[in-house]
Amino acid sequence: MEHHPRNRNAPPQEAIPPGFLATLPATAALRLLDDAVRIEVPAGGTVYRDEERGRVIVVLHGLLRTYLSSADGRQVTIRYTRSGEVVGLALVLGGPAPITIQALTSASVVALRLDVMRALLKTDPAVARACAEELARQLFRAFDEIADQAFLGVRQRVARQLLDLAVHNAEGTLVAHVRQRELADAVASGREVVSRAIHELQQAGLVSSTRAGIVVRDPIGLSDEASRTGRG
Repeated sequence: MEHHPRNRNAPPQEAIPPGFLATLPATAALRLLDDAVRIEVPAGGTVYRDEERGRVIVVLHGLLRTYLSSADGRQVTIRYTRSGEVVGLALVLGGPAPITIQALTSASVVALRLDVMRALLKTDPAVARACAEELARQLFRAFDEIADQAFLGVRQRVARQLLDLAVHNAEGTLVAHVRQRELADAVASGREVVSRAIHELQQAGLVSSTRAGIVVRDPIGLSDEASRTGRG
């Protein structure tokens, strides 16, 4: 059963959260927050679909996944968005995009109004520069992802995705809260191939599978595995 986000008006903000909003002039950031809508999203909930009106999403807490879908239902992950980061900025100028934004964990986000962002881009050069720099960072990150998909083996791509997704739990253990189907979509491979890669990483003592997710036992070793260029 699919979960849907719950909307409520964003409360007045006395402090600007760290991350993208903090790179804007304070007056601009506060104006955006004053007109924003805060959204509480359960794990697995959808924040945005391509048929919906565009929105710029800033993550206050949690982890989002942006992905593309094929006609036969396959998915490929474009990027992950964490606390303080922004997704959907290109929609301000580029219009709707064929993407879906999903919460991998429970998340708290604010949706910024496109018309307010567009007005600030036209009137405040500092806002325009900050947005351009953010889009450039996202573009270079996309280049890295394309290179990984082209040049790294499946095992190396899985290792990198696990490192990207892993967060510390209350005990200080690194856990990637992801299912094998989602991991296969993220690395553009089949579930059986990804399952074999995880088994190989387990045999090497780098990870272990639990009900909570995939535990990273050896972050350094997993990082070494992710940097290899051989086929796997």
